[in-house]
Amino acid sequence: MILEGKVAIITGANKMKGLGRAIAIKMAEQGAKIALTGRASSKAGLDEVVEDLRARGADAIGVCVDVSKSDEVEAAIAEVAAKFGRVDILVNNAGIGAGSGILLENSERDWDANYAVNVKGTFTMCAGVIPHMEAAGGGSIVNVASLAGIGASVGMPYPYIATKHALVGATKAMALEFGSKNIRANVVAPGAIATDMLAEAYAAIAEAEGCTVEEAAALENSTIPVGRPAEPSEIADAIVYLASPAAQYVTGITMPVAGGMSAGI
Repeated sequence: MILEGKVAIITGANKMKGLGRAIAIKMAEQGAKIALTGRASSKAGLDEVVEDLRARGADAIGVCVDVSKSDEVEAAIAEVAAKFGRVDILVNNAGIGAGSGILLENSERDWDANYAVNVKGTFTMCAGVIPHMEAAGGGSIVNVASLAGIGASVGMPYPYIATKHALVGATKAMALEFGSKNIRANVVAPGAIATDMLAEAYAAIAEAEGCTVEEAAALENSTIPVGRPAEPSEIADAIVYLASPAAQYVTGITMPVAGGMSAGI
């Protein structure tokens, strides 16, 4: 129970097969109280995940918030602090990947949408929780990037790659600024994860290549040294570690969790 007594906010946690739910389950198992967020348009999914956590015995709430809107972020964090009395952990899992892997096909809207969530939304959340962490004597922030945040892959949308790189850089800056206040900031960079999003990617590859979904999955898995995508719980394990006292001397890093797809940090 290494997170006993801690309060964790996890953004982008509105899908039963998503990474946000997996993180919440792992943290709740370690004793944390959980606040999950999702947009109002995904409230039904958010409610389902919250009820699932409560059925597992977790002390969990759901809060609707669009992280790209600062007034909603402020209200959401205030609601969590009022409910639980503190905020110790923030996991910025919310993110989007709009756009094209062909530079000239990206619109201004694609760039703006990625920036609004992946960068502005992430650090608006950070700015909102840091005063609470300072009041509690410290805290831990884990931002979820992607291998696209430490390198580029053919076909990945340009705005996604750019904003995930920005997320990594700004997290390092935040680690420098707040280390003396016992607030740690790290990044997890997953590769392929077995979620609904990956299933959609397989379908898109199959259509583009004129093959079956199974063949598309096999093609993608052949690029992963361990031969398969990660289960969401495997990424969650790394996030729980970075958020916990077990990593109390770890800050400012980007940790690939990608089955060998990355050569390192």
